[in-house]
Amino acid sequence: MGAGIAAVAALAGDSVALVDPDPAARERAGHVEFYDTIPTGLDAEIAIEAVPERLDVKRPVFAALATALGPRALLATNTSSLSVSEIAEGVDHPERVLGLHFFNPPVAMKLVEIVRGDATSEEAIERARAIATRFGKTAVVAADTPGFIVNRVARPFYLQAMRAYDAGVATLEELDLLARGAGFRMGPFELMDMIGLDVNLATSESIYERTGAARLAPVALQLELVQAGKLGRKSGAGFYDYSGGNPRHDDAPPPPPREMNQDERILIVGLANAAIELREALDKAYAHVNVCENAEAIDEVPLDSTTVIDGGDGVSDRGAFIAELDTLFPPETVILVDAYATDLGALAKRLRHPERMVGFGLLGSLARQSVIEIVDAEETSDDALELAQELFESIGKRVVLVGDSPGLFLGRTIGSIVNEAVCAVQDEVATPDDIDLAMRLGTNYPLGPIAWGREIGGDRVVRILQRLAGAEGAAFAPHRALWVLDVESEQDPMDVAVAEGVVESKSGGGSIYPGMPF
Repeated sequence: MGAGIAAVAALAGDSVALVDPDPAARERAGHVEFYDTIPTGLDAEIAIEAVPERLDVKRPVFAALATALGPRALLATNTSSLSVSEIAEGVDHPERVLGLHFFNPPVAMKLVEIVRGDATSEEAIERARAIATRFGKTAVVAADTPGFIVNRVARPFYLQAMRAYDAGVATLEELDLLARGAGFRMGPFELMDMIGLDVNLATSESIYERTGAARLAPVALQLELVQAGKLGRKSGAGFYDYSGGNPRHDDAPPPPPREMNQDERILIVGLANAAIELREALDKAYAHVNVCENAEAIDEVPLDSTTVIDGGDGVSDRGAFIAELDTLFPPETVILVDAYATDLGALAKRLRHPERMVGFGLLGSLARQSVIEIVDAEETSDDALELAQELFESIGKRVVLVGDSPGLFLGRTIGSIVNEAVCAVQDEVATPDDIDLAMRLGTNYPLGPIAWGREIGGDRVVRILQRLAGAEGAAFAPHRALWVLDVESEQDPMDVAVAEGVVESKSGGGSIYPGMPF
């Protein structure tokens, strides 16, 4: 990281003095001026510290920098998990101490988080922003809370993935495929292997110790792998085995059908946003697609449909309505149910023919989701699963069969990321715009989480997380501000929440929802 930051500054045309006691590192430094100890007399504009993530190591470095450099020099830490304010304690002129958090690899990643400590001056923030711009980076300003923006908001991507795996939702490969199919550059398990499981776990333990938040508790599986020396790519094995090289991924969509299906008769009930997209796609693959816009008109539709898709409101448990459909249609009709909103286990007990019920997960935009999760429930027949799989493949989507668990995988993971972002806004870690910008540039998310929440719908995210909390504990419950995260709104969701009295405006204060370092 230190070498990468030095390269960024050197490529920007700055003169760089790099301090490292390792002679081998100095030999690799090229044209950068190198020192084995902090020199005195340098007329440096800024000093950037990137030593190991230990407070007892960082504080002496800052004390030495404060002595060696003039009082106008900015003193920046690249910490991803420690408090900037604690690092600055005892430093002369603490108003010049701030966080300048780069992402790996610094030369390629465009984002820099500027972290404001308790004593950091506004002048220091603006000078740091100018330096970041000169380096060719986009800067966002974050409060000095655990995880700052990116590492905090990205946290559920890792933790919820491991919990889903522990719950038997799907295999590692399938969960990674689902994540990539939702627009993430890498799946959570392959990404943790690349970062290093020991790095990931150490930060998890550190943040959990600082916050005590149950939702941030490390997952036992990760600890077991680290104790066994399986640290990811660097050790040859982690979640995956790298003895034969990096695993290859086939993310290509299924081949399109050669001709329009004339045999199946599709009925879509309800016209939520996702159902509208689904109808448009199915119209291109099936000759017979009918729509019933609301449940009240169900008696008027033909009962010869081979597949009925419930495209309800995306929020309510549709158990009672599906049970009504079960009495209307013949046993061979397959019924597709929104598994994010409806409790499939409870529903199966109400149906005369539970074998024809297939749960599926369509989170937000159909166009954005290239892989669909279908629930392989104990009651569901193989024929019903096969028909559902053929339906989604006919519109260019891949299918992953998953176990029946609240939120499945994408719902619990992306919903928790959105929730974390809303919590960060409430804690005044950063503005909604900066959070979205940071997550797009710092983690290559397809959408910022606030924008993603609007696309999905705050009430839909609430429903998913309520079901998750009911199964796994109140620590995973949705933030109250999600109730007013309107998919159509351009307003700051926290401003709306405060205006409507859903939450109280807060100043300062440490967050209990930190994130994961890269």
